[in-house]
Amino acid sequence: MKLKLNQPKFKLLLLLSALSVSALNVFAANKVVTSSTTESNQSYDDSDTTTQSALNVTTSGVTYTGTNITLSATNSAVTPLDTAIGNGAYIDNGASLSLTGGSITTSGSFGHGVYLINASSGTLNNVTIKSEGYGSYGVRVEAAATTLTLTGANISTKGRSAPGIVFLEAGSGTVSNVNIETTGIDAHGVCINTTTSLNTSTLTLTDANISVTGGGANALDFRSNSTVTVNLNSNTITGNIRVIQAATLTLSGSNGTVITGNVSGTTGAVIGITLSDAGTKLVGNVSRTADSEINLTLGAGALFHGGGTLNNLTLDNGAILGYTNGLLVTDSITIGDGIIIDFSNLTETGAYTVLDWNGATITGGTISEDQFSATNLSADLQGSFSVAGNQLTFNASAVPEPSTWFLLGAGLGVIGLTIYRRRQVRL
Repeated sequence: MKLKLNQPKFKLLLLLSALSVSALNVFAANKVVTSSTTESNQSYDDSDTTTQSALNVTTSGVTYTGTNITLSATNSAVTPLDTAIGNGAYIDNGASLSLTGGSITTSGSFGHGVYLINASSGTLNNVTIKSEGYGSYGVRVEAAATTLTLTGANISTKGRSAPGIVFLEAGSGTVSNVNIETTGIDAHGVCINTTTSLNTSTLTLTDANISVTGGGANALDFRSNSTVTVNLNSNTITGNIRVIQAATLTLSGSNGTVITGNVSGTTGAVIGITLSDAGTKLVGNVSRTADSEINLTLGAGALFHGGGTLNNLTLDNGAILGYTNGLLVTDSITIGDGIIIDFSNLTETGAYTVLDWNGATITGGTISEDQFSATNLSADLQGSFSVAGNQLTFNASAVPEPSTWFLLGAGLGVIGLTIYRRRQVRL
């Protein structure tokens, strides 16, 4: 049976075939933007090119604005020879990217979700970014005057040396309401790396959740010869913080920011940590090499629950220290009144060194036991503070059993009755 060309069924088949080809062309083509463009509900990938990314905006002054855009890329490079290849979006030369909604997915080595470089800018709202592969970043922000504004995003990376967000050579950003999750060796949550001492980087994190899994992966990682300022506002940071290569880091936490992880400084690092208000916490130890420095300031109600060595410690009135078998301060202590020591992890009796200021200068006079109070002490324990030399010690003893109190009370009663009878006989 022959099908006539003018039959409705054949026309329908032709129409469906044309639509399919059209759809395939949209999904199989990358996008090169040379003039300011606004579009929505489009999908691009890099399968038709070996020299570009899925979305390319590299003309100075040009802005690409997209809503619900889907980008996907695969990079098969063995080494990162050309940074313009295999990214979800590549923005260069002072161009701008603005995305709202949508998703970006990359796979393979050295393919980044979004790559901003050379004074370009990116504004991403409610975008989901997934990158998988060795050396593949969720977002890469590189060079002076390159900026990122990231709001309401979800970033996940998987692979060795595959961080969530990387700021290179003075790139800066504002990140809010963002979830960052990384899996892999050295797959840091947020990494800042500058090699020129004249460069500075500033990062503001608000309502961000960062978690990392993998050997050597840090929630925040700074390797720099310059100055880095990080402002943490109402964040949950799960993982270590590391500073190396003579970086100067100013880290400020406020509005209930919780950092769970250790802080370390090596190779000439200078770290200044300020936890300013109630509910802001750093739960982890501090460590440094002899050529590095760590300074900590706690505001009223802010908590540091960790041990290790600090150069300088400032405790405002009502600051909280969690006991972890000793905290050493080597240079100076500035201390107020009403300092609270949290003993929530103390379970046994004994004499415990809470604070050791081995040769450090005490600002404003001396340290005395009446400046401290204990909280969250086990119901089975009681104790008191004492200061001797350069150490604050808490002497924990067992709370007497009820039977002990009864026998003690009975004994006192007998003694009292005996004294009373003797007085009656004398009369």
